[in-house]
Amino acid sequence: MRTLIGLLGLVIGLGFVWAQVTREEQREGFRPLFNGKDLRGWRVYAGPSWRIEHGELVGPTQSAGWIGTEAEYDNFILRGEYWIDKGETHESNSGIFIRARRTATPWIDGYEIQISLQDQNNPTGSIYGRVPTNLARMREIAPEKQWNRFEIRACGSRIQVAINGEMVQDADLHEFSRGVIGFQQHHPGVTVRFRNLRIKPLKASECNEGWQPLFNGKDLSGWFATGLARWEVKDGVLVGQGGMGHLFTERTFRDFELRAMIRVRPYKEDSPFKPNNGIYFRAKPNPENPNNWPVGYEAQVYNHIEAQPFTGSLYNRARASRLLTRDGAWFSMRIVAKGDHIQIFVNGQKVVDTRDGEFREGHIAIQCHDPFTVIETRDIYWRPIRAPR
Repeated sequence: MRTLIGLLGLVIGLGFVWAQVTREEQREGFRPLFNGKDLRGWRVYAGPSWRIEHGELVGPTQSAGWIGTEAEYDNFILRGEYWIDKGETHESNSGIFIRARRTATPWIDGYEIQISLQDQNNPTGSIYGRVPTNLARMREIAPEKQWNRFEIRACGSRIQVAINGEMVQDADLHEFSRGVIGFQQHHPGVTVRFRNLRIKPLKASECNEGWQPLFNGKDLSGWFATGLARWEVKDGVLVGQGGMGHLFTERTFRDFELRAMIRVRPYKEDSPFKPNNGIYFRAKPNPENPNNWPVGYEAQVYNHIEAQPFTGSLYNRARASRLLTRDGAWFSMRIVAKGDHIQIFVNGQKVVDTRDGEFREGHIAIQCHDPFTVIETRDIYWRPIRAPR
């Protein structure tokens, strides 16, 4: 009888562990990251110990700190759920650390996927201090005092974050390639809980996905310039400034996907004009004056809601559904052009989905709109879209 009871207990215990992982996820290679019973495989790196309630990992409400895995991870997909309540405090702040070092400041010595619906500069889904999301949008997607599902895919330099099934982050970062996974108790009084944590390690070969670099990060090989703008490469970033001009790829493209990291800022802090830019595609230099505006499609970069289209719009053809970006902060843009079907994504969120068949093939070009704007572009990748056989 004791043996039978022991076996039943083992089965129940194993069932509890694996209940976090569906059969489909098991076939895909997911496994539990937290067993729901104790802190084996975890370590408190700062602050008081965390507790376990009903299979959930619960932060210490009396003090700040963080807990992390003992093991390190490089390429992976992490899934789970979080629940947060700011209580009587000013902010419901927490975070998910990835590729972090075992220090007291993992948001600096690693990447933090932020959880906060009060931090204007780093709202929920932001890669803290590096690539922000939009606060108003995140308040719609991930309210407080409810369980919110998250998925983080870290593969090579590309970090993608989805919350409640919606992509909110798609960035390229190069600072950290490996480290622990952890969770933050930002300040006393906040209640934060995590559950159903599971992970799928990925091979480095799974990170390529057919993407090819369009910019080598060293020089302007493969590009040619028109107009007055000055172009140079600084620390792996393509920088344009000094006047209106465009930097074109030497080759042309038909059906493709393009992704890039972009940042715009004024040339001077007291500039009378707001930064304005764009990414041209299926474009060519103006045949009447090559130093004028190109002929082709433009994915707009303008981080202000005013009369003209804002970031993510297909200029003069389709207005973006929402503004997700701001001056001085990095964001990602992805363009999908297949036949007359054009989609534009900003920080992983689709903002344009339209059809327009005027231009079928052409160059990709980065715009420097005017002498008051500095445009920075990095991690420019493309891949062809081939018709199914």
